[in-house]
Parts: sequence; structure tokens; C-alpha cells
Amino acid sequence: MDSDIGPILGGWEYAPGELSVRKIEGGNGGQKIQIRMDLGLMQLEWSGRPDAIRPHGHTSLLDYYLEKKQQREDERGPGAFSLSREDCWDLAQEAMKYYWRRISFFELKEYQRAEEDARHNLAILDMCYDYAENDEDRQLAEQYRVFVTAHRVQARALAFLDKDAHGEAVAEIRQGIVEIEAFLEKIGQLDQLDDCPELLFLREWETEVESNRPRSPRERLAAELQAAVAEDKFELAASLRDRLRSLETEQAGQEL
Repeated sequence: MDSDIGPILGGWEYAPGELSVRKIEGGNGGQKIQIRMDLGLMQLEWSGRPDAIRPHGHTSLLDYYLEKKQQREDERGPGAFSLSREDCWDLAQEAMKYYWRRISFFELKEYQRAEEDARHNLAILDMCYDYAENDEDRQLAEQYRVFVTAHRVQARALAFLDKDAHGEAVAEIRQGIVEIEAFLEKIGQLDQLDDCPELLFLREWETEVESNRPRSPRERLAAELQAAVAEDKFELAASLRDRLRSLETEQAGQEL
């Protein structure tokens, strides 16, 4: 059997500092993701667990522990379930696989799938935070929540922008900012509000998306009126004011 992947790599050069991703058709007809790395390539499943493994017969290790938690609490009552250090480590390894696929989906502009993988990892973080036996595992879950939350927000906002839904994208970004700020307050890190990289990115992105949002006729007239007043162009300002009032009257009539 010839297992040399050299011919495959020969036509796909590695670019340091860049994420090189492509979608391929797998041998069974399903889609897969390939990521070019310095010493070879990584191949991930398009859906399900990225490595195609079914832990304990489940779609993912997260699903297995969610079922195990329910069974344990049904048998012994609330508080009977916990995660050992080894359990949390195994979940962290699964989260890393989903992370690689998530950033690949971003590159492929598959934003809904990127959001789904972000939500999977947020559920892993929730489980480790709520049920880990060791404080260090809870702290790690706390540490990565903001990063993964920002990815989830970014995926949803990009999906809206793909549909030219700028207003919905801005609303999603703003909601994400509020969510992250609330989380930092919850864990007693209000001092990080001005230094958090994810918050800084989302705030700058909100401004950018808002500034590029297509304006309605009313918004354009209002902006032109404001500029005319600022430049002491009173006749133009009066004309724009009349046009703005006429437009508002017309819109009010349509709503009635």
C-alpha cells in the first residue's frame, strides 16, 4: 500500500502565518476539511465529531457526559455527578478538535457551522465549570469562555452581513458585548473591561459595521441636514428640513 502523502502536499504549499483550508469530497461521498500544516495536513469531518470517533457510542464526548450526568442524578439526586481531572482533560481535547474545525469554517465562510462548533465548546466549558472536581479545571473553563463567546458572536454577525443584514449584525455584536461584560462582572473582573482583547475587537467592529450600514432615505437626509447646519448653509438646511418633514409625513401615512 502506497501511503506517501508527498504528491498531495507537493501541489499545496505551506504558507507560514496563514491558515490554508480547503473543502474536499471524501471517499464515501461526504465532505471533509483539510488544513495544510508545516509537516503535512490535518483532515476533519464536515459534521459530527471532527475526528469521526464516537466516544462510548455517542456523537461526541460532550453528549456522553450529558447523558451520564442525567443518569447519575436520576439515580442519586442533584449533585451526584462530577468530572475528574481526566474527564476534563478529555473534554478539553475534544474542544480543541472543534476549535480547529471552527476556525476552518470561518475561512470557508461557513458561518452557521462555525457558530454550531462554538456552541459545542461553550457547552463543554459550562460542564467543566459546573461539575469539575478540581478548581484549576473550573478556572480554565472560565478563562476560555470570553474567547469562544466572541467567536460565536462573530459567526452570527458574519452570517447576517452575508445577507446584507447590517442592522441585525450590529445588534448581534452589541448583544455579544453586553454578554461578555456581564460575564466579566460575574467573575469579578470588571477591571478587564477596557483591556479585554475580545471586547476591544467587538467594539471596533461594531463601529465599522455601523458606519458601513446602508442608510435609509430618512437617515441620509438627516445626516445631510446636520452637515448643512454645521457649515452654516441655512438655505440648504431649510430645504432639507422641509424634505425630511415631508418624508416623515409620508411614512406616517403609510403606517396608518
